[in-house]
Amino acid sequence: MKDSMQKIVSFITFDFAFDRNCLTEQFNATQALYQSNIPFWSTNSTRQKVIGRYWFELVLTHFGFLFGLPALLFLMTSAHFENAQIIIIFLAALITFSTLMLFVYWPGFYNSFLPQLETIKEIHERKQLEQLEKCKRAQFSNPALVLIYYVFDKLSGNNSLQCNDRYAELLMKLFGVDQGSIKKNLELFLGKKKNLSERKYTEISNRFEEARSFFEELQFKEAQQILGQLEQKFTAH
Repeated sequence: MKDSMQKIVSFITFDFAFDRNCLTEQFNATQALYQSNIPFWSTNSTRQKVIGRYWFELVLTHFGFLFGLPALLFLMTSAHFENAQIIIIFLAALITFSTLMLFVYWPGFYNSFLPQLETIKEIHERKQLEQLEKCKRAQFSNPALVLIYYVFDKLSGNNSLQCNDRYAELLMKLFGVDQGSIKKNLELFLGKKKNLSERKYTEISNRFEEARSFFEELQFKEAQQILGQLEQKFTAH
């Protein structure tokens, strides 16, 4: 009973439109709905949708129940229906709506609704970036990806992997990483041996360990042997 009364009071005072939890739920649901149909749907588009709902759904619904419903009941129960009543109700509606717009809808929109919406939007975007960064950290580094592909190329007997733009582009499409970085790593592992610093050797050794962990997880001993043979080119310096 208490909850019902609180909801009624919240509706009458229009406080329900500024509830942070409801606004967050609405933003996330709208974003998920449209993004499932339109892959590149942006958070700015969702923001516009939520703002549109405020004016064309929440505001109109609130005014309709607060004034429209009583006015309709009055007309339905009126014993004598006159044109003057329509004019009076119309003027009363105009004055009431203008008053609510001036003291409730506009101030509430700019002082509460919009600031909360902007905050919710930023939080949503930050979570998306954090999830993306998490995925990037979980992915193998570019050198390790090249090493893994090199091993599979050897195991297949194809031996077609070359250090050129064509293969760099193919691996870019396969792994979804920068083509320039792929080509540099192809040059590093397949090109002429270069004089590298101790720091660079250590870094390369870590990338070999990264690739080796992949094959160890698969318990793929033959792949580990091929990887070890390639690693000898860099350890013997």
